[in-house]
Amino acid sequence: MNPAELQQPILDSGIHSINFFNGRLLTACDLTREQTANRQLDKQLGQAIGDGIAGGFEVSEKSPRSTTAPILTVTPGLAINRRGQTLQLTNAIEIALVREVNGNGNAGKTFNECVPLQTGTYIAGAGVYLLTVAPAQTTEGLAPVAGLDLGIASCNTDTIVSTLQFRLVQLNPPLTDAELDDEDHLRNLIAYKCFGVEELSASTTDPFGAGLNQYGLLDSLRPNRLTECDVPLAVLHWTLSDGVKFVDMWSVRRRLTQRGPTSMAGIDDRILSEGEAMIAQFREALASLSMSVSGLPNVKATDHFNFLPPVGLLPLNVIGGAAGFDYEKFFAGIKYWRPVFIEGAKVKPLLRMATSYPPVDVNSGELIWLYWVRENMQKINDTITNQPRPYMIFSNGYIPFQGDARYDLADWEYSSYV
Repeated sequence: MNPAELQQPILDSGIHSINFFNGRLLTACDLTREQTANRQLDKQLGQAIGDGIAGGFEVSEKSPRSTTAPILTVTPGLAINRRGQTLQLTNAIEIALVREVNGNGNAGKTFNECVPLQTGTYIAGAGVYLLTVAPAQTTEGLAPVAGLDLGIASCNTDTIVSTLQFRLVQLNPPLTDAELDDEDHLRNLIAYKCFGVEELSASTTDPFGAGLNQYGLLDSLRPNRLTECDVPLAVLHWTLSDGVKFVDMWSVRRRLTQRGPTSMAGIDDRILSEGEAMIAQFREALASLSMSVSGLPNVKATDHFNFLPPVGLLPLNVIGGAAGFDYEKFFAGIKYWRPVFIEGAKVKPLLRMATSYPPVDVNSGELIWLYWVRENMQKINDTITNQPRPYMIFSNGYIPFQGDARYDLADWEYSSYV
């Protein structure tokens, strides 16, 4: 290969578009080439922005729920896949997880399957599945033509519709039967397999080894079962007897995330977006526990979590009020320092800083910090009615301690001076 000269146009990397001038004869092929060039420009911009969900695309099970024919609801949203293609859903949609036996379940709908994932009555059977959104294309209407026999014309489609479709990818395997049987920890186990905590931990042991460009459960599915076209939306656990057991978005849902220029894992935008997702996934898991467990004050973290996020907010129990958790029971078996007060001004910086730290392994014996938020507790103590919900913040012990009070800033009665 001959080296390129400076200021020499590199034609192989160029986007070819039509040069329009008066008198040029244009054909349908020319106009198609121009459309292709515009799409390629849009894809390059999308790839520079990053892939993930810009907003919306929230997934939940339709109420009232059905164990035999479950239906998911997806809200309007906007996303970009790894190819830079934008995917927009303008109206909320319901997705049936049961396909009709005669195969006509999608008749008359825009969302056609490009690759049949399974055959038979059910798209979903007992197991764990990944719900994704991907681009799709269909046609509408017929356009008037000239110079063709309308009886044999097959190219007179009026409109090509670029739209989207939803797909299910089965996760068992790679999940084992033993992992699936541990239903108390299954949601947390899936989430942190997707976060790739084991691979990231190994990368710090040997940072000079092969670059860790791919890690986690989702990357292990690429490119055969999970394509570059797919944007992951949620994980769902479905059983024949109980229907959908849970829908977990944040184990796989990510904001728009730029691809880093370096192959060294942990210093690019991905690690920050996954840290944010860990915090959101914990909040989502707590909300699910609040609806499924009757005795929240007796819940222990180790009964449901193998990992906790690097920082999290724990809603606390109120006698005669909203049900919540008892922090002493919740963190039983986990080493923690006695709770101290922090000012509300430190909460957001703590949350942001924590996104670059690893999660908490509840079985590691490592210390975590516990914090009361001064404004929250002071409002509760100073008022009788309209009290706010009490909560506590925990954080990874490797995150710098935030409980040191500062003179002329902290309240004396709600501070820890050292």
